Amino acid sequence: MRNGIVSVIAAAALCYCSTAKACVLRMAAEVNFPPYLMLDGQRWHGQTVELAQLLVTEVGCHLEVVNVPWLRALAQIKSGELDFVSHLSYSKARIKDFAFIGPHHIESMWLIGNPAKLPKVTALKDLSETVDLGRIAELVGAYYGEEFALLKQNPFFARQLVSISSIQDKLALLEAGRVNAILEDDSVLRYWQTEGYKNAQNYQPLMLVYKSPVYFGFSKKTLSDTMLVKLKNAWQTIYDRGDVDKTIKKYQGKSMDGLTPTAKF
Repeated sequence: MRNGIVSVIAAAALCYCSTAKACVLRMAAEVNFPPYLMLDGQRWHGQTVELAQLLVTEVGCHLEVVNVPWLRALAQIKSGELDFVSHLSYSKARIKDFAFIGPHHIESMWLIGNPAKLPKVTALKDLSETVDLGRIAELVGAYYGEEFALLKQNPFFARQLVSISSIQDKLALLEAGRVNAILEDDSVLRYWQTEGYKNAQNYQPLMLVYKSPVYFGFSKKTLSDTMLVKLKNAWQTIYDRGDVDKTIKKYQGKSMDGLTPTAKF
């Protein structure tokens, strides 16, 4: 009887230890960012979700996707409420808070609008001198490159910018006439058009604003240096195994150049 009690206690202790040591990594995501982050009912899916799942599983953890607007997600990463965010451009200002693992995508950020209703624009500097598009949606906290950041100091350009705190419903903003143009990855526009989103065919990429690799940005506050190194090595493993390319082909129909692992801590 005594041995039986000891066995039960030992089993309970083992169960408790396993639960206590369970690794869960919390990723911030917003809905309506196809084909990367999409929510159907309670199920998250999309290219970025699958890549994150591969990475997290490789280090023996579970993925928890948390629906959080972009700007709040950046703040919660810094405060320790979340563990990582996706589609993060590298900058010197961010390196103190984030470890950059990837890249997982090459982001081509375009100025998108209805060319039939807007004046022609051929270079970003045109918007600081002669071309007035009226209202351009700019996601607060997003990085659109050094040239864009410098041009924001120009009053002619700055007054055209409309700050938004969420990536949701950019197409709806265009349709409602609240903005005349948005800054978005052209692959998102292609998805809207392919999937038959209302009036999506009316909108076209007008000018390339910024192109750069984007990363999973992991919190230096919640994750140890040991875990960050494990994540770096895990990404290299799934890249070498072909899992990254396979996932991208599933959603893009082709491979993507420029994704050689280059972690930045």
